[in-house]
Amino acid sequence: MALIEQLQRRVVEMGLVPKIIALLPLVSMICAIISSLWLGTLPIEGQFRRTYISENALMPSQAYSYFRETEWNILRGYRSQIEHFGNISNDERNDQMAQWLQDFGAKTSIYNDKEYGDSLYGILHAERGDGTEAILLAVPWYNAEGEFNVGGASLGISLSKFFSRWPVWSKNIIIVFSENPDVALRSWVQAYHTSLDLTGGSIEAAIVLDYPGTNDYFDYAEISYGGLNGELPNLDLVNIAVSITEHEGVHVSLHGMTPESISDESYWSRLKILIRGIYHNAFAGLEPLHGNEAFSGWRIQSVTLKAHGKEGGNNDITTFGRIPEAMFRSINNLLEKFHQSYFFYMLVAPRYFVSISSYLPATVVLSAGFALASLNSLLNNQYSALSFFSYYNLMALLFWLVSILVSFVFSQLFLYFPSTSLLVVFILAMVLIPLAAGRVWTVTEPLSHRLQMYAFLYMSLVITSLMMVNFTLAFVIGILAFPMTTVGTQRSLPLKKYVLLIISNPLVSFFLIKPHPDLLQKLVFAWQQLGCWTWFVLCLGWLPSWILIALSARSSTHLDPVGTIKKTQ
Repeated sequence: MALIEQLQRRVVEMGLVPKIIALLPLVSMICAIISSLWLGTLPIEGQFRRTYISENALMPSQAYSYFRETEWNILRGYRSQIEHFGNISNDERNDQMAQWLQDFGAKTSIYNDKEYGDSLYGILHAERGDGTEAILLAVPWYNAEGEFNVGGASLGISLSKFFSRWPVWSKNIIIVFSENPDVALRSWVQAYHTSLDLTGGSIEAAIVLDYPGTNDYFDYAEISYGGLNGELPNLDLVNIAVSITEHEGVHVSLHGMTPESISDESYWSRLKILIRGIYHNAFAGLEPLHGNEAFSGWRIQSVTLKAHGKEGGNNDITTFGRIPEAMFRSINNLLEKFHQSYFFYMLVAPRYFVSISSYLPATVVLSAGFALASLNSLLNNQYSALSFFSYYNLMALLFWLVSILVSFVFSQLFLYFPSTSLLVVFILAMVLIPLAAGRVWTVTEPLSHRLQMYAFLYMSLVITSLMMVNFTLAFVIGILAFPMTTVGTQRSLPLKKYVLLIISNPLVSFFLIKPHPDLLQKLVFAWQQLGCWTWFVLCLGWLPSWILIALSARSSTHLDPVGTIKKTQ
């Protein structure tokens, strides 16, 4: 204690406290820069780790895979009929597929969805199981690009027949044929857990097959693993998918990159995968879904396997079929749910990952930057001596509560009226807020500082709360919103700061990063149909702070600080 007291005395004698307070804006900006640079260091050697199988029971590729040339003719037979299914109705497709599934002992049912199309599913009951657990094979009729999934459907029905002949299964096998990989499959998953009569137990893992076209050969396989709201499958599932794919001699792709552009030895390759992963996870639900995202929120570990290369390649279609076969056999070995490996991670290569302890500090530092900006608005002005219960503090708190209420009404309004034209009108109105200050209403200087204090503090709390469940969205929002901290409060708003204020608006920022004429509809649709939080995070997490900054950017009246303090005491 004596040492601390002596240190405190020295700090006061040297006058360091006022100097530190004066440097708060600079330190806040440095925090944002450090946060961005932190992610840039993650692909450096020593910052990432090689992936490994945590659950020994999985044993990927330890057993011989039998889905080989002997099944090729069966697959071709199914494919010769399925390739004509694109010209018939969904009901006719489901009837034919149901007949095939029933031929080899599967119990089938159809989930009726008038809005997004009916989904057919069948269940192969395990001879050695108790019926409480299941593994799922999902086959959308149309993939994320809108292509007819001929190869995927052919593989799905061929693998189902192949699995029905095996007595080794300890878990039920569920096969689902949905109209698309997003809302139709998501709707079926929700119905499975709430209303369907025919079920096969708790789904441990799901594999989605995407093999468009009728070609027998393909070049490489892409593995999609991102989920909604920051949710990721257990890293063990991704690891066995990569391990088995490479064991079969197939090159692995991530985030739309070709295998040729992926290099374990290249820093820039690892950085590119990292950035793409952050982008795709942050904007999950706003982009076409691959299918694995449909299982988010139900503790179902899922990945999508997609074959690339329509003009032929070195790998035949049965090689692609051996990947889900081997994955099913690995998952079949589990005696409990996936739990050994990581649920929070970022891949920098198919065989390398960054754990949460390495990347989370980037958002922590970013959140600290907003907290320091809040502290700067409190201390680095003439009104720092105002008591907490002063008129201006209480008014700022009231403004903050009103901004949240206004933002909530705004979010609800566009849920019922998702009109782009109406949104443009609202954005223009928000853009005019700082210009109207001093003309339509008056915001005094002490109130302006307190409004900014609450705005930055609230933003810091939002990022801190969000980063544990959705790191990528928290980081992206923090970076895009950070220009707000440079606006400050002044009698006349310079053009540069006005532009920074406009581009830090949540709706404007998202449109600049992801320009699309139907962005509003995508945000609303993602919430209503997929349960994606992004719309409400923007409206209730980011927008209230922006409104407070816009109101306080121009202060109309300069008050005498001594008189103000005496008046409010």
